[in-house]
Amino acid sequence: MRDKLTRREDRALHKALRELVLTQYPNPERKDCPGTPVIRAIATKTIDMFDPAHEHVTSCSPCFRELTEMQRRLQRRKVMFWAMGVTGTAVVILAFLFARSGFQGITRPFRQQAVQTDQTPGEPQAPTPRGEAVQQGPSAPGAQPLQPVYETALLDLRHASVSRSVEAAGSATEPIELPRGLLALTVQLPVGSDAGSYEAEIRDSNQQAILNTKGQAVIENGITKLLIHADTRSMQTGQHEFAWRLADFGWRRHPILIR
Repeated sequence: MRDKLTRREDRALHKALRELVLTQYPNPERKDCPGTPVIRAIATKTIDMFDPAHEHVTSCSPCFRELTEMQRRLQRRKVMFWAMGVTGTAVVILAFLFARSGFQGITRPFRQQAVQTDQTPGEPQAPTPRGEAVQQGPSAPGAQPLQPVYETALLDLRHASVSRSVEAAGSATEPIELPRGLLALTVQLPVGSDAGSYEAEIRDSNQQAILNTKGQAVIENGITKLLIHADTRSMQTGQHEFAWRLADFGWRRHPILIR
């Protein structure tokens, strides 16, 4: 006599037990039923296996039917997600292979044309030994874009007023000199200035902004430093104003002298 059931017999036994639980334990009033949330927790295996709800579900046809339907929906969802994942992976692989083969097909005629143009018209082509690649002439290096060269400059405003108000026009404040050029400008803001994102302008004598820029201010050794790029090459020499403000605050300004 066999000690173990075959897989087919085991499936048949489980099916018979399911049918038995589905039909032989009616509970039309749903007495002592744990409710849909608990049954969902059983289906998703997020409830303790020793919870009394497990025993109730196996002796209540309505609860067992609800659990069975939930398990079927979860299984269908897993299959759908798995199929979507496989399909997505296949699409990515096919797109990569197509793009690679297409790129090689496009570049091959250009390579052949380059080899042909290196030959003198009317001159027979020398046979290429097997295993050797055709050596082409040196290609001209691509033109590299010129990188701007910035001149470092310092604008020391540490002793300017810490007030948020705008400096009065025509005040006796001594202007600070700035050179004409492409400047990597370090602005040392007044003592007590906050770090953060700043706006900065250089204005002409008519208070019209002729340069607008933004930069990030950081505090180093107790000094608030604002780092900006300023192109003063086209500015006229003479007195201007440097204006700055922290985001959402009022403008402050200080006279400067472009040399």
